[in-house]
Amino acid sequence: MIKSIFSISAIQRFSISAFQRFSNSAFQRFSVSTIQRFGISVIFISLLISPLFADKYAGEFLNLGIGVKAKSMGDAFVALADNSTSVFWNPAGGHNINAISFDIMHCEEYGGALNYDSFSLIYPLENKTHFGFLLSRIGVSGIPFTELTNPSDTISSSNPPVLESKNTYADYTGYLSFSSKFLSSISIGVSTKFIYKNIENISASGFGCDLGFLYHPKSNLSFGLNIRDLFGTKIWWADSDTETINPNLLLGLAYNFSFPIITKPAIISFQSDIYFEDRETASQIKLGKTSSDVHTGLQIELFPFLSLFGGLERNNKTTGLQISHLNYNLNYSFEYNPDFSSSHRISFGMKL
Repeated sequence: MIKSIFSISAIQRFSISAFQRFSNSAFQRFSVSTIQRFGISVIFISLLISPLFADKYAGEFLNLGIGVKAKSMGDAFVALADNSTSVFWNPAGGHNINAISFDIMHCEEYGGALNYDSFSLIYPLENKTHFGFLLSRIGVSGIPFTELTNPSDTISSSNPPVLESKNTYADYTGYLSFSSKFLSSISIGVSTKFIYKNIENISASGFGCDLGFLYHPKSNLSFGLNIRDLFGTKIWWADSDTETINPNLLLGLAYNFSFPIITKPAIISFQSDIYFEDRETASQIKLGKTSSDVHTGLQIELFPFLSLFGGLERNNKTTGLQISHLNYNLNYSFEYNPDFSSSHRISFGMKL
């Protein structure tokens, strides 16, 4: 079927991983230990059972990441999540953004073969809950569809395939998130996501949920956890086929310090993406059916208006910069991929 063939080939051609592989009053009604036990039980059961019904690599289009700053830091962003793209990286991070903020991104991956655009927004509400919204589109255009000269016969030199049409494949993902304080040093956030896929006259739609935590034991240290596709994200195709995206974890830490010699404010971050499916050699680290990819990132604020970034996204080097003026910022990132064409991202952000 067209959908099945393309969904596999799109993963193989355009996914790095596949190639290499509530408010405070409500909480007061319960004891913290009860909430924690219940939450841990739900999470554990979801992570344990969902892979039994999931499809490997079904969520690969969600692993491209969102945002220029995050990409500049090697996608090591779950413990930082300090701009509106936190809706994707860690919905709990939205609670630390105290002004209306938005970010618009455009990117071209793999020599322009894949176009990636997004809009993200954080809106603080009066009850100390923060609302987030994000919409992204991943598109591949000019995909050739062929048919045999004589469809009733087999392929041969006298019956070659001929171009029938060229089509565009697109993934749309919309997120709605809410974040609030759980404890004095812990923020919690939930993102619901709505997925729509389309190629030619075949479409699919899906729904999922992410649960994020951000813990600040010290003012200069944070730990982040995002449980993505918590209950297994279902994608229903119009031809009645169904795919399920496995639950997976983004786990990381970020540390603020003064960079030696130049004594400039800096942040170093680490992140591990953990998958509960047998990815074999597609991931950097493998233990049984559990696998992991590692990301590292560095930010140095040279001046109040200029920050530089560097990182490692798996084995790919990334770099970038941010230029800020008043409430505006302009961001650029570059990723060097030795196996495929390098990628460029640019974004514009603003706080109101």
